[in-house]
Amino acid sequence: MSWRGWARVLHRDLGYFFTGVVLIFAVSGLAVNHAADWDPNFQVDRSDIRLDLPDSKADVTETKVRSAMSTIADCGEFRAMDFPTEHQLKIFLSDGTMLVSLVDGTGIYETVRRRAILYPANRLHLNPKGWWLAFSDIFAVALLVIAITGLLLLRGRKGFLGRGKWLVGAGVLIPLLALFLYD
Repeated sequence: MSWRGWARVLHRDLGYFFTGVVLIFAVSGLAVNHAADWDPNFQVDRSDIRLDLPDSKADVTETKVRSAMSTIADCGEFRAMDFPTEHQLKIFLSDGTMLVSLVDGTGIYETVRRRAILYPANRLHLNPKGWWLAFSDIFAVALLVIAITGLLLLRGRKGFLGRGKWLVGAGVLIPLLALFLYD
């Protein structure tokens, strides 16, 4: 088999084998690129609540807080509480937090849930550890092989020495410009 034949086999088979990782990393990359617009890892829901609590910080006890929380449906488990100000109570729960005004008992219940697919995908993409780190390194080398073998597949005016050199040049120039513009 010629070197071009080996390039075709490597390009095709590595491409097939790593398709799953490419898809996961592509979706994760899109999600993380827009982290300023939304949280790609967690879904945060907020709802207004009202708790019947004493209006004095000194009179608020864990027992009274637990009793007042029993009126909230589907409430997470009590973990701890704190007073950010003299007239505010922050309740830490297994699924989020409540911030309650001691003046009138109104507050906000914030629940936090991991996004089902994106949270684990982002962890794989951004925090490789153990065997996944080794696999990610192999994947990075495979991407280099896929890119290089892709350059060698076609001959003539549709190949690298034809229009390919211009497309590769543009594809290299854009990230180089970004490196200089965002530095």
